[in-house]
Parts: sequence; C-alpha cells; structure tokens
Amino acid sequence: MLTTILVGSSGSGKSTHAKTLGQVICSTDKYVEEQANMLGISYDNAFKMAQSTGIFKKFTRYFYDDIKYCIKNNKDFVIDRTNLSSEMRRNLILKLREMARKYGKTIIIKGVYFVTPENVICQRLEHRTVIESKSIPATLVEEQIEKYELPTIEEGFDYLIKKL
Repeated sequence: MLTTILVGSSGSGKSTHAKTLGQVICSTDKYVEEQANMLGISYDNAFKMAQSTGIFKKFTRYFYDDIKYCIKNNKDFVIDRTNLSSEMRRNLILKLREMARKYGKTIIIKGVYFVTPENVICQRLEHRTVIESKSIPATLVEEQIEKYELPTIEEGFDYLIKKL
C-alpha cells in the first residue's frame, strides 16, 4: 500500500497535487469544509469556530480514523497537510508504520515536497480567497515558510520527490 505525505506551506500546490494522485485524500480541511457547508458559513469562519471551540481536535481524530481505515483496507492514501517540521513528519511516519504493523500491512511511504516561490504562493492564496472564500493570513504563510524544513530520507520516508 502506498502512502504519500505532502510537505509544503499553504498555497504551495499540495491539495491540487493530491487530487491528481487517485488516492484517498486524508485531510482535516475536508471536515472544516463540511462544517462550513452544513452551517452555511465560509471556510474561514468554520475554521475559526473549530479552533476556538475545540472541534478541531475532533476533526484531527477523524483524520486519523480515515488513515486507519485506509491502512486496514489496503487503500493507497495521501496526507494533505503542511507537515513542515522534521519532528512532525518523523512522528507521523512512526505512527503510520505502527498502524500498518498492527494490522499486518506493508506500507510504502513516499514524500512529495513542494519548493514554491513565495510570490507564486501569494498569488495562489489571493486567487483562493476570491474563488473559494478561503483566506490564510499573510503572517501565517510567512511563519510557515520560515519554519519549513526540507524533508530527508532519515525521517523514515522510503523515497522523496521534489515538486517545483
């Protein structure tokens, strides 16, 4: 079973790439979007509400439930989150391998990391705000770019692919 872990800041192209892979997409964003649609509010307001009320922790549990389902049922899946730090990725990979062992499955973990120029990220995020009513504060994007650590095989990936 193939697991793809996407790595990159908001606006780098992860979600667009995830849709091209033909794998089950595991992401907390889908639960925020479902809540926004159900309540008839914007993604931004649903995200803020989820963060302030603690619902986001529930979305994170659902995210891991989706992963567990894929592993138990031998479904290839992609993890569509920023995954910016080496420590975060290392812990995620350990958790994935542990789940696979628990269910007697073999898992191959591919990392796809995005090296997208900051001006392109800003253009994409402006477009997203207009088209999807989904905005990400510029300060958050700057923080993500600053914290971004390029992935390495030593984190536990079976192989890595760089996307420009």
